[in-house]
Amino acid sequence: MSLAAVLLLVALAAAPNAEVPRLASGKAQLDFARARKLEMRGLEGSARSRARAKAVEAYRAVRAHHPEARAAGAEAAFRAGELLRAGGDLGQGLEEFEVARELGRGTVFHARALLEIGHVHRRSLRRREALDAYLAVIAKSDACACYRDEASLWAGRVWASEGRDADARRAWNRVADEAEDPVDRVRAFDELALLRLARGDPEGAAGELNRCRLALSEVALELTEQGERVRGAMERMRVIAALQRVVEERETRDHAPKTRVQSDVSRKKSRIAPPVLLDIARPKFISHASVPVTTGGRGSPRPSANGL
Repeated sequence: MSLAAVLLLVALAAAPNAEVPRLASGKAQLDFARARKLEMRGLEGSARSRARAKAVEAYRAVRAHHPEARAAGAEAAFRAGELLRAGGDLGQGLEEFEVARELGRGTVFHARALLEIGHVHRRSLRRREALDAYLAVIAKSDACACYRDEASLWAGRVWASEGRDADARRAWNRVADEAEDPVDRVRAFDELALLRLARGDPEGAAGELNRCRLALSEVALELTEQGERVRGAMERMRVIAALQRVVEERETRDHAPKTRVQSDVSRKKSRIAPPVLLDIARPKFISHASVPVTTGGRGSPRPSANGL
């Protein structure tokens, strides 16, 4: 029997907390738990920790009182996992995400739970387990494309951390070329550029940045909510600041006092063109301050019950 199955049996057999009343349905029980979660607002320190514990018990009571309500139980387990993870209890949080994965088959919470399972393992440096979770999402043909793209982005990070650059680039190139959400395409180009920079290729990183501009400038110029999101994502690309630091470091070295031998070496190195940042680092868009923003178009914000 798998670990997930054992955790599920334990979770379903857990006795209801006496402080959580049994309500008429799984939906009502879930609504009660949501209300408990709202009680955390504005609290800090030990008071917030106590309120979090009460909310977790209320979410766990959904499947304890109504084991037949699998969809409600899946969401409840997912929410409990989020609360536990936010409180620093990764072990119990992982258990709740495992339960959400099992109960959530056929719902969005199956893929979402797998993503969170991958994140917990990745943060705990269990790369193999993290990669297994991300690849399980990618393999789910019935999952929302946005979750498969998200999983590809994170799988690429795991591969890059293991030195498997070809696998990482393959995953990120697919997202950069095909992702449903253009913001995910920007994120993929950012990862591709950062990897090149990390491997000592700033010119290649600048090239990836330019490729992003060429691929998405048309979408970024749309006077829509989507266009606004893409503009923001392009301006926030981490590789922009990283490349600028490389250029500044080169300029500092070039202007530092040198011996004759160092000067000869510098002249040879100066023949290598630095990455062109002025034209591609911050795409220049027309001002939209007085233009109303509308919604619509391919790549609208992804469906999410609470966001990832």
